[in-house]
Amino acid sequence: MKNHRWFVFLLMFIAAGSFAWAEGSGEPDLTSQMATLVLQLALVLFAVRGGGALAQKLKLPSVIGELLAGVVIGPYALGALPLPGFAQGLFPLSQGFAISPVLYAFSSVASIILLFSSGLETDIDMLLHYSFAGGIVGLGGVVASFGLGAAVGALLTQQSFFSPAAMFLGIMSTATSVGITARILSDRKKMDSPEGVTILAAAVFDDVLGIVCLAVVMGIVAAMTGQAEGGLSSVAIAGIALKAFGIWLGFTALGLLFGKKLAATLKKLGGETTYPVLALGMALLLAGFFEMQGLAMIIGAYIVGISLSKTEIAFLIQDKTKPLYDFFVPIFFAIMGMLVDVRQILNPVVLGFGLAYTVTAVLAKVLGCGLPALFLGFNPRGAARIGIGMVPRGEVALIVAGIGLSGGILDPSISG
Repeated sequence: MKNHRWFVFLLMFIAAGSFAWAEGSGEPDLTSQMATLVLQLALVLFAVRGGGALAQKLKLPSVIGELLAGVVIGPYALGALPLPGFAQGLFPLSQGFAISPVLYAFSSVASIILLFSSGLETDIDMLLHYSFAGGIVGLGGVVASFGLGAAVGALLTQQSFFSPAAMFLGIMSTATSVGITARILSDRKKMDSPEGVTILAAAVFDDVLGIVCLAVVMGIVAAMTGQAEGGLSSVAIAGIALKAFGIWLGFTALGLLFGKKLAATLKKLGGETTYPVLALGMALLLAGFFEMQGLAMIIGAYIVGISLSKTEIAFLIQDKTKPLYDFFVPIFFAIMGMLVDVRQILNPVVLGFGLAYTVTAVLAKVLGCGLPALFLGFNPRGAARIGIGMVPRGEVALIVAGIGLSGGILDPSISG
């Protein structure tokens, strides 16, 4: 039966490719662009399901298989192979970038759905109970990651600790991926455990702190390179930090205070098939606002989720939005995998640099987050779980790398 399904999919794929080829060459019109997008999404869904199933058979989180599936079908691997109707492959580089703007938009929506669902699953009472611990753990991870990341970056690039490249490598190491962490905790049914809520609180905290650190470092770099117009004063940097923390804490407090009133309002606006959609719309709205304010959009989505987590409609929202979760979220991880340039990784110089930097980044989180957790009362096993749970890096690191590359601060030969 499985072979039959794969055969039907292959026939559909070849037929669609032949249709695109028959449309002719030249600049693609809207219809052919949509046909390409549909084929891309189809291949992504098949790949992530296969990768996730394989990872589970190997007793690994399915997210690892989904990430690797993205690497395999991405523009730096099989996605660049010529096909009928696709001379540059089904996943060609888009103006030098690994993915097209449309696929990036899909991954952004997927990340919002992921964090909205994670917020709904969070035990808010336990989150508040462990919020102080999460803040201390997050701060410890940021300090250790930035310090060790910048030190190793300075050593390997043969520059000073306060050189722009070293500081950017330090920033890249700071922020734990809230999306990847939330998915692993959800898959392991650990979202509402003491370690789970501490990890998630710490991940959100260091995501915000990582963005603030990026603003600070960019101001320092601008001043060092003599960019008077682009430079930031110490007052401006302090303003950015206060704004980031003020928006984050303010909306979190409002959500916790008025979550039940929000749920009641949503129920008045429609029935059981309507208010889950409106709740997701609220997540998209706040996510967009956070992004416009220079914060990660996923934090806004998470706040809406935790605001509704203790209400009577939380379970129904989860149930109604699960099909969207199952469709979109694997796409997010596949696209994250597509961003990995395997050609650069196979370069001996990049491989050596990457191994040294990765080992340092892992140790920084394990020690920087695990030791504070130990002193805060967690047993050694729990502290180790928190340290390891804070290791995943993702979207913020990629954003920082992109800024460093586009600004000429990071050398492409070491950032593959």
